[in-house]
Amino acid sequence: MQRQVLPKVVVIKQVVLSALVMIAPAFAGHSSDTVHLYNWEAYLSPTVKNDLKSKHNIAIEEFFFSDETVRDELLLSERGRTIDLVVVESVRLQMLAKQGAIQNISSIQNRIVDRFEKRWLEACGEYGIPYSWGTSGILYRSDKIQKPVTSWASLLKPDKVLQNKISMYYHPIDLISAAMLFLKYDPFSDDEEKLHDAYQLLAEQRPFLNSTQYILEAIQEPKKLDNVYMAFGFSGDDYVLNQLSDSDEVQWKYVAPEEGTVVWLECLAVPTGKPVSKATSKAIDFLSSPEVAALNAEESWFSSPNLNVTPYLSQEYLNDPIINPAPDLIERSYIYRPVSDTGLRLRQRIVEDLR
Repeated sequence: MQRQVLPKVVVIKQVVLSALVMIAPAFAGHSSDTVHLYNWEAYLSPTVKNDLKSKHNIAIEEFFFSDETVRDELLLSERGRTIDLVVVESVRLQMLAKQGAIQNISSIQNRIVDRFEKRWLEACGEYGIPYSWGTSGILYRSDKIQKPVTSWASLLKPDKVLQNKISMYYHPIDLISAAMLFLKYDPFSDDEEKLHDAYQLLAEQRPFLNSTQYILEAIQEPKKLDNVYMAFGFSGDDYVLNQLSDSDEVQWKYVAPEEGTVVWLECLAVPTGKPVSKATSKAIDFLSSPEVAALNAEESWFSSPNLNVTPYLSQEYLNDPIINPAPDLIERSYIYRPVSDTGLRLRQRIVEDLR
């Protein structure tokens, strides 16, 4: 049985901004052998934390965020200097680096460069160490949908039986990316004709929608999902949806469509404001070693960007098509990257008009 944990988009504990104000004084008395990690909850293996403490006498003290905006506000404030290590998605990482909130750690990266594929290192840039990755795709109820779900067409050109049964995520990047991928366009293209084609496709899908919110926003009111049979989502969301259900008959599944997907990447980064401590540098080295990265990925159930981890992983993990998408699918896919200001404005106008 697969270990069902909450993925990066959902946390057990909700941390509000007012609580984050207390982080700085909470760190004040800690020793130099403590690394203060700002992370999604359930996104670091307790076994790995214990091993780092027992083998190297370095403790990781975690504080959790449930919202990237709240995290970014803290990193951009003076309180950001109290954090030693933070988990940040690759595109946001570059934005925060440009704003001066994240420091260049290329000296650390150069020491462990042979542990990662080039694409992951390039996505994190000089400001991060690849930590985990996953995909975007289609969530569907296999107890309601008998036809094979393999293409973005299932979601974007749905059967009539799915009238008012689909949940889309009306985010200017993710929504348009799904349509662009189906049309075999670069999902981050600024080409106006291609974006117009995506708009037309999404406009045709609009009558089938039950919701334009990210599906996991319904976790506080699971009954809202009773009439949703298909949705845009991310790898790992199916585990959360199945946990939410109080019926054994409800079975959510996830698929990365055959046309390709958008791949998200989380990086370990170091906020600016103080030198990188020896403990932080050692913790990064430890977390990035193949055996430890494999253990962390398997216990947290996310895809690892590390090379040479296969010998340390279980067959169950290796056989999971969500954790390990087929190489040819990934070749047809795109890692998140920033769009231009013009491209973002066009996408925002499309979303506003579709609403």
